[in-house]
Amino acid sequence: MRKKEIAAVIFTMILVFTLVANHIGAEGNESKISLLADGMEKQNVRIDTWSLYAKNSVEKKSIKEVKQMVDQLRQYKWVYEKDGEVFKAVGVFENKKKNITEKLQILTTLTNNHSTAYILYQVTGVGAQPDWDKVNEYFHEQSFDIFHENVTTFACLQGLLDDNMKVSLYEKSRELVNEFNANPVEQLQEKDFISISGKTPLWEDFIPTDNDKINIQIALRTDEMGDYTSVVIGTPIITSEY
Repeated sequence: MRKKEIAAVIFTMILVFTLVANHIGAEGNESKISLLADGMEKQNVRIDTWSLYAKNSVEKKSIKEVKQMVDQLRQYKWVYEKDGEVFKAVGVFENKKKNITEKLQILTTLTNNHSTAYILYQVTGVGAQPDWDKVNEYFHEQSFDIFHENVTTFACLQGLLDDNMKVSLYEKSRELVNEFNANPVEQLQEKDFISISGKTPLWEDFIPTDNDKINIQIALRTDEMGDYTSVVIGTPIITSEY
């Protein structure tokens, strides 16, 4: 075989291996919210609303410093709130280009007993998205600009099962747990409500509990007439009311 032919074969092999590696890497980097959405849709849950949330502590800020921070974030509509010894600046940005709502909160204490303040950033939207990974990418870009470091992301989706559900509430909760390869750690069960906290190997971050650790929560509630069942799933925990 001539040198040019050998070089062509080697180049082709390198190209194939590169494409395969990139494909495997892309699957491994699939976002949490994308995995949650895919699992809910496979279980015939119609996604209603969703949110991504991040929080981090920063050095204690005075009211003046908080307002200086706010002045640099003019895309948000800001209001100020004072609750006891806590001063809060709350900004909301209706991002029509992305069809999402962004909310930024800056909290600081007014006493000398605490040395930290907190920044909370949240993105919310309605309905299933054509590309969940792009939603996640935008959120992480914005949160990194805000926090200047990678922080834990809380993903939460809410949806509905209609009255055609042919299994019991308990059986459906087990189907959802199995969908995410989760092992239940804690569970609360009532007649029309089930909440399960568990562990899944799909992602690595956990929140410790008294006796174990969890990184997924699943809650189902049937309305009084039994017409529909609401489903809320969050990782590492649910961050909305359920």
